[in-house]
Amino acid sequence: MKNFLFDLYGTLVDVRTDEDNRKFRKKYAKYFSRIAPQVDFWQRYNEECEKIKADGEHFEPDIFKVFKAVAPAVGEEQLLKAAYTFRKLSRSRLCLYKGARKLLLKLKERGAGIYLVSNAQACFTVPELKKLRLYKLFDGIELSSDFGRKKPSKEFFMHAIQKYGLDIEECIYCGNDFCADIQGASSCGLATAYIKSNISPADDDLQKVKSLANFATSDYKNFVKYLLNII
Repeated sequence: MKNFLFDLYGTLVDVRTDEDNRKFRKKYAKYFSRIAPQVDFWQRYNEECEKIKADGEHFEPDIFKVFKAVAPAVGEEQLLKAAYTFRKLSRSRLCLYKGARKLLLKLKERGAGIYLVSNAQACFTVPELKKLRLYKLFDGIELSSDFGRKKPSKEFFMHAIQKYGLDIEECIYCGNDFCADIQGASSCGLATAYIKSNISPADDDLQKVKSLANFATSDYKNFVKYLLNII
């Protein structure tokens, strides 16, 4: 296998967020009032989120457009910082799974192409990739908020394949969600590897996943070992 396409959260990175936490909401409202004193952030944020309409199956909005609509008078750079602060304050955990960095580095050392194809918001995820020192490890990064569609959309997978000129026969998609990752990638003819992680969907049944995926496990060491053995 020459090219490895990865999901991010739940596959390489363990993350926990709670945007409904009262302490977070109060703290963020106070933070945003310093940026835009005349704006009731949560009222405006909820109003703009309500305006987002699904545009076809697997539609993925760009949440940064919500921040821009909430405070249009605020400069983009400051709003990007405000968006990431939203994520940072709502987040209680952000770390790599043990073995994830070793996996990526070993794959690169062996000449593999490494690509990120993930359901994620760019205004949150790009800073997190940089914080975790992952950003420069990928040969290409495709996020659903930029594309406008999310996994299991076949369009999203094929967009990445075509953009980087990859041969499907030489690629494997690696993820932790049976529907979004394994079924989605398989619909494009991609080989797949599944890791049942602590934030995989609760109803993912490992035996069912094994019936479709090329490899499936709940042991991260085995996940890493398998991928390193197929290059």
